[in-house]
Amino acid sequence: MNKKYSFDRQAALDAYSPLRRRLLGSALIASTTPLLLSACGSSGSDSSPPNSESPGLGSSGGDGSSAFTVQDRKIMRNGEEFFAKGVCYSPVPIGAWAGAAPGGDHFSDFWEPLFNRDMGTLAGMGCNSIRLYMTSPWETPWDPNSNRQYHTKFMDACAVHGIYVWVAYPMTPEQAMNTNDRKRIETGFQLLCEEMGKHESIIGFTIGNELDTFGIDKGVEFGNATQADFWNWINTLAGKVKGWAPDKLVSTSLHDIPRVIELMVDPAVGKGVPNLDVISLNSYRGTQSTGFDTMFTDYDAKFKNAGLPDRPFLVTEFGCPASTRQGSTPVELPDHAKAQADYIEAHWKDIEKHHGLNLCSGGYVFSWADEWWKIGNITTQEGHSSCDVTQFPGGCPDEEWYGINSIGVGKKNDGTPRDPADPVTKENVDGKDVYVHHPDILTPRAAIERLSTLWKA
Repeated sequence: MNKKYSFDRQAALDAYSPLRRRLLGSALIASTTPLLLSACGSSGSDSSPPNSESPGLGSSGGDGSSAFTVQDRKIMRNGEEFFAKGVCYSPVPIGAWAGAAPGGDHFSDFWEPLFNRDMGTLAGMGCNSIRLYMTSPWETPWDPNSNRQYHTKFMDACAVHGIYVWVAYPMTPEQAMNTNDRKRIETGFQLLCEEMGKHESIIGFTIGNELDTFGIDKGVEFGNATQADFWNWINTLAGKVKGWAPDKLVSTSLHDIPRVIELMVDPAVGKGVPNLDVISLNSYRGTQSTGFDTMFTDYDAKFKNAGLPDRPFLVTEFGCPASTRQGSTPVELPDHAKAQADYIEAHWKDIEKHHGLNLCSGGYVFSWADEWWKIGNITTQEGHSSCDVTQFPGGCPDEEWYGINSIGVGKKNDGTPRDPADPVTKENVDGKDVYVHHPDILTPRAAIERLSTLWKA
């Protein structure tokens, strides 16, 4: 484990799209409520066997295989419908950030204590799938000359607990338009497909997160979504991924902006991106009482009007921060962030409603745990500079507070806290100096119990 590689922090932020909860102007979006842009418990170690709620992946398929296909508007696994009850899983430890090795990829074998901490809890609450943001064949995701890394223990742990995975190799919107970066990105996906494309725990591969970068300046549209070359490359790469992993699915997560979908289905621009198996949106519209407003029927109409074949629709991000303000200080919402749980419940019930109407194949709550790396000091939890988002219960778009678990500094084997500034410590084990990781301690918020009730009903 070489832990001191580094790369550009802003590029890492862009790959996650973490400052996306800024309000969009009404000129961009026609909606009854403002929309927001977005990226993306237990403590200790949990490597217990699966319970009756999560019998492991092999049980439904019989032979441990997982062939994912689409049938009209449904995602199918081994010929049976798969409805995603999921969480965006980006467990970046306190003291780490996605601009230093391992670049947000905490799913390689070294990080086994971290993901083993979570698997039993995810399965126990009825979660059947997770969405990753950064998975790389290389220790430094944007450096093919850095050490090769693998994810066998993570995939096997997911399989044991009945958790399916959307995998993503990281890229920024700028890299998606650069010829040299495109070559590296394609190589990264090919290697991931070779490593993970036949594993039973994998649903498929997500090509980027919010790469569309759409906007309007003085009445002129700009951004990747306006470029036919952008959509053509996404479609070409999706076709290659399908060739490398023919039993898995391919998607890309876009902003919940109606104009982006209009450009995507425009025969002169996106041409419908036919190689995408699933249409995926990150959405922060609506309130505790309105859910997603008219999002599902709006997008359904756009595809129908374009004469495109039916495809499954996923909400690949939704949620709200667990924070508000006490004076100028960010604090957790009362009663273990009950209002966050209320917001999530309203949106989940909207997903279930539209699943019943054959308009949605599931959703992913953003996010599993707070991420302290996204603003300012990576060893402290900070808030956004303004709190003017009235649709969120706490009113604040605090990027570091979206977790349905809060996090605290982990403890070493002797019971003392590890250094908050470094999640990887050098310790003497059996007479040898080795690098080890002691995971953060998670404290569940009210949303954990609420989702458990909803998902296991």
